[in-house]
Amino acid sequence: MSPPPGARATAPGKVMLAGEYGVLDGGLAVVAAVDRRAVARVSARPSGPRSPFLAAARDVVAAVLGDAAARTFDALEVDTRALADGERKLGLGSSAAATVAAIRLAGGDALADDLPLVIRLALDAHARAQATRGAAGSGADVVAVAHGGVIGFRGGAVQRLTVPAELRLHFAWTGVPADTATLVAAVQAARTRAADVALGAITHAAEALAAALGASDAAAAVAAVDAGSRAMSELAAATGVALVPAAVAELAAHLAPLGAACKTTGAGGGDVLLIAAPRAVSGNALDTAIVQAGLWPLQLSVDPAGVDFHPGGE
Repeated sequence: MSPPPGARATAPGKVMLAGEYGVLDGGLAVVAAVDRRAVARVSARPSGPRSPFLAAARDVVAAVLGDAAARTFDALEVDTRALADGERKLGLGSSAAATVAAIRLAGGDALADDLPLVIRLALDAHARAQATRGAAGSGADVVAVAHGGVIGFRGGAVQRLTVPAELRLHFAWTGVPADTATLVAAVQAARTRAADVALGAITHAAEALAAALGASDAAAAVAAVDAGSRAMSELAAATGVALVPAAVAELAAHLAPLGAACKTTGAGGGDVLLIAAPRAVSGNALDTAIVQAGLWPLQLSVDPAGVDFHPGGE
């Protein structure tokens, strides 16, 4: 049975905190779901063109759940405005969130209490859509938005992580949207021995961050974020790809007296920056440092909830 009019499903955005690029080689990534959500609704007047991700999701749902579930896409409306700044993308995984929410909605009762199947379908759809651009992702973003909270992800395996109370995760926006597929392709094309060393350092920093979160060690987490920042700069130097905006170094200089560190997230090149600081450092102090560096504070928090479903649209 198809979901009734007014039914909706939502999925959070995400930020890849550590392990970028290395995860494509089987390394660990640390990914956080964030409290901005894509919303998929059954509507009598669906709006906007079908994205390649939603088109792929429809095909996957049809093959596994049948035509009745797939027909939900004929009345589907997906709103990802919370994951963007007007027409500019922020790099919060809107395609992953939209894909997961749309599949959960279309599945209705058939996907109740079956998060692994939601994830499998969404990974398949996301991979198909990415292939149309000649890209291949790790799937970490899809898994993160389905689960919620903070996860460690390596080769499909998921480790639940918790941000300790003594650690503050804060975010900034560079003002420059980044094209993940283009950056990933450029890095892969420029692989050298030096690049491989940098990728190893990125994975090592991600492992250090996961260990610090597991041990509730805020100081070690800040150090791991700093190490991840250095490793990303090493990858940029080794490949000649502009992965680290110049403002990152300026922001780091403003943060150092506060005992805080910052780094790019995801593919880098723009989008969202992560700041890790002791809880004693106020959000206002971090926002001041962000503005002084010519960047924009971005109000985000870790969202502990993953994809959800509301059959009556309440």
